[in-house]
Amino acid sequence: MMKVHFLNVRTEHHSPHSGYDRLMDYIPHTPLPKSWRWKVMSESTTRQLFNKAASAVTWYGMHDLESETNTNKLKPWLQKHVCHFLYGENSVFHIEKSATNKKKIFVTFHQPPSAHQEFVRTREPLKNIDGIIVVGTNQIPFFSQYVDQSRIFFVPHGIDTDFFKPNDSIKRNKRRILFVGNWLRDFEIIKSVAEILKRVKPEILMEVVTLERNRSIFEGIENIKFYSGIPENELLAKYQSASLLLMPMKDCTANNSVLEGMACGLPAITTDIGGIRDYVDDKCAILCKPGDAEMMAYAAIDLLGDTERLVLMSKQARKRAEMFSWHRVSEAIYKAYQKA
Repeated sequence: MMKVHFLNVRTEHHSPHSGYDRLMDYIPHTPLPKSWRWKVMSESTTRQLFNKAASAVTWYGMHDLESETNTNKLKPWLQKHVCHFLYGENSVFHIEKSATNKKKIFVTFHQPPSAHQEFVRTREPLKNIDGIIVVGTNQIPFFSQYVDQSRIFFVPHGIDTDFFKPNDSIKRNKRRILFVGNWLRDFEIIKSVAEILKRVKPEILMEVVTLERNRSIFEGIENIKFYSGIPENELLAKYQSASLLLMPMKDCTANNSVLEGMACGLPAITTDIGGIRDYVDDKCAILCKPGDAEMMAYAAIDLLGDTERLVLMSKQARKRAEMFSWHRVSEAIYKAYQKA
């Protein structure tokens, strides 16, 4: 019998059915006990340890220090334990090597190598981790520089295919393109695509769903309709009613928005960069060169004008997304625990 403990950071802009922490709904787990060490740690020691971690890990929080302290002090007796930090770029600095085979430390890293190095300015904690889960194969060469490749497991990001799914009662709008997200998105390409569409196909409208702070980027662009902070059901309806997903990116590993769109039957036009080929193929997506707005715009025009191909790619998108259901992904992660 194995006890699993998840150490989690919730990303605020993720909708309730989105995000990597959905894994917690599919693998039985128990809360990590609070250690005596955390209960008696002085305020000055706490602040000192936190400041040291925060100087090297940009997104580190006080709750991460608590999680690491409790993990380090966990002393298994009869059962095996897995402590899994779901967002490694946020949460890992003080982690200690387990002194027993009954406790294994797992960490999932999400960022492409360039972003990882920017926001995590040390590789030292990697030597104390028993299993590194990556969500893009483009991460493997990077982490292989620091740990034996046998400790690296590529397990794709999951998607809730029961919630994100096509809705036959909603008619798709052949003049509607959808863009969703913020992190590592190429907003300049979105603007350039909009300019081309306005000139060549002015009847096509692009819906942009992103953070409020990005509103000014799209002000005055007539064929872009901006949305921020919309309810999850409204986002779902947009996935179900658009005809294609346009996702220019600067870099990536997994991408929630691409997976959600695919699960809803949306073909994607996206950038051929990072780990995107781990999730899409040419049956459900059109891959464009980085920075090529013209290629993206005309690919969208051509696809929207070819109903037969659009319908076929829609079916293939849903079929592809089903490969990444949380049911399948959770099974693969549990096997990685057992292997370690």
